[in-house]
Amino acid sequence: MISSDKMKKRIPYLDTVRVISCLLVILLHAPMVRFSEYYDTPSTTYCFYIVLVTVCSKLFFMLTGALILPVKKSAREFIPRRVKAVVIPLAVWSVAYLIARWFNGSFTPKFLLSIFFTPVEGALWFVYVTIVIYCVLPVMSKCIHAIGKRGVEYLLALWVISSFIPYQHGIFIGQNQLTHNMFGAFANVYGYVLLGYYLHQYPLPVFTREHWWKFALAFTFGIVVMPLFEFTVQSHFGVSYQEALGAVTSDVSINDIMIATLIFSVVRHFSPESYNTHGRHLFSKAMTGISICTFGIYLAHMLVLRELVWPLTRPYFQSLPWLADGLLCAAIAFTLCYAVMRVVYLLPFSKYIMGR
Repeated sequence: MISSDKMKKRIPYLDTVRVISCLLVILLHAPMVRFSEYYDTPSTTYCFYIVLVTVCSKLFFMLTGALILPVKKSAREFIPRRVKAVVIPLAVWSVAYLIARWFNGSFTPKFLLSIFFTPVEGALWFVYVTIVIYCVLPVMSKCIHAIGKRGVEYLLALWVISSFIPYQHGIFIGQNQLTHNMFGAFANVYGYVLLGYYLHQYPLPVFTREHWWKFALAFTFGIVVMPLFEFTVQSHFGVSYQEALGAVTSDVSINDIMIATLIFSVVRHFSPESYNTHGRHLFSKAMTGISICTFGIYLAHMLVLRELVWPLTRPYFQSLPWLADGLLCAAIAFTLCYAVMRVVYLLPFSKYIMGR
């Protein structure tokens, strides 16, 4: 499916992170057909589930930083090439979503007018944000070069501090004050781009004998303690279940930052340095085969869920618990999307459908 020369240029752990991100996206959206069953009523199971899977988009932003920063080409050359690589597949799949809306009766002329600044399918928001990020990356690259490693660490430290703000809406500040704080919207998803660059260039010594316990404490605090604080202590200060869930899964949340950092570090530690590593060729080939299809899978997955998987599985899965229903739908949707993208990859114009 991919030549050996191209295999040598790929980075195994980033391929694996990309596949994990793609799986988490589908796991996030697959249970939506029964959304009211677990969101309107407090659900401990859903809390654990959603806290684990919402890191998906953040991992994709981190991959952008790891793969592209620092930008080595001029902005005039870099931006058009990168933007075109995502805009054309986005346009193709937007048309597909519009056609589906036409047939199911949910199409309105407003979709045609809004397509230039908001997606026709909510799950495609990531591509719109990525287009803007590509336009900013040459500037970020120059800033990184100017401030060096220590400067990047200071920026990331400020960004991590800002991730604690959503957790203050019960004890310290009111819900309506969250958008008018000192660090409001500081860096936002650009922080994940910068974090991906940093972790790729300067791997954390997570598994060293000297430092492992420090990282274990940090990850436990961010991934376990802060969410528990939000769902238990904050409820005594008038914070609702939905508000607590929103804080833990917000764009810049200490929980998501720590989970994303842990995934990046663990996958990198256990992945081979290159695809030439003896004894792992089969696994490496499988990861690469899925990885090159992930953008196409992401673009197609909601169409497959809405038009195929959900309608066909309701008679059989409706009686199952929502979690089992969602996991089965996710597995079916991922398999179908991957099969379609494998076929598309063989076409001469595949890059216009599934990206590069």
